Amino acid sequence: MEEMSILRAITELNISRTIKGVRCIVRFPEGVSSLFDAFSTHLDKQISIPGLFRLFDLAEGISISALQDDPNTFLDHKPIFADKFVFAGSCKLEIHQSLYVSAYFHLPFDFFSTLDYVGKSSYCKVQEICQRDNSQWFARLSLQNIMVDPVTRKPLELPASWRKKYGSMCTGSPFVMEKLNRPDACMAVDHYKIQASDIDIQNHTNWVVYVQICMNACRKGLDQELFSKPLIQNSKNGLKEFQIRYVNEALVDEEVVVHAWETSSRDDQLCFELTRGSDVCIQATIAFHQFSVKSANTESIKSKI
Repeated sequence: MEEMSILRAITELNISRTIKGVRCIVRFPEGVSSLFDAFSTHLDKQISIPGLFRLFDLAEGISISALQDDPNTFLDHKPIFADKFVFAGSCKLEIHQSLYVSAYFHLPFDFFSTLDYVGKSSYCKVQEICQRDNSQWFARLSLQNIMVDPVTRKPLELPASWRKKYGSMCTGSPFVMEKLNRPDACMAVDHYKIQASDIDIQNHTNWVVYVQICMNACRKGLDQELFSKPLIQNSKNGLKEFQIRYVNEALVDEEVVVHAWETSSRDDQLCFELTRGSDVCIQATIAFHQFSVKSANTESIKSKI
């Protein structure tokens, strides 16, 4: 996220942060505003899943930026990674079902980022959005990042001093999504041409754009009833988990094909694969809650995904 957007968000939302060791807390004292179109200003609506990923991206940007009243950066990001290329490898978003019945984004909440694992060329951070009053998380993201060479795009070793400093403080493990086996025939197939607005500062498709592409394919498939009745019914309970594994880059003006299918062993999960020619760009899974929740703020599945 661009520095100007981060500074604007801090000013408009009166955001503050605290950095201590391998943890950073970003505090939203009055919820969110119209900073993103994806955020609703009405209590009967919820943030979209791509919008939720953008909120994680915003909080991440705030944690690693040097601010006017706090020049430090979380995990020494500015001096260590400012001129490096760091790509998302795998990530998993988990959503507590209470998100669909509470107006969390209109109330004060805290955003916890914790370095969970440090490897040779990658590291994993776990980010949680929590209620201010009881610290119960209602959205959690595990993100495995990989440092790569800007020319070859091959993994590079993290600086030894950084690994030594922070690795000893970590108690978690890496997160790597398992590889999927796409069937010969899929239940839904879509196409998408990468736009200039999809490209990030590392000159490839932004990692959150892939989330949007999968969600759009999911909505289309549900609208057209391309999936099984049990899965369509479970989708009304709201999204529980989204996982994605990044394999190859997609560049501006390239077309990707979106394949979606169900597995025979589950009636709550959709699988996705985006391809560019013969190359796989990403694989992803969406899992829905299997039980309904009472007093939901919205009955519209489109507001839940």
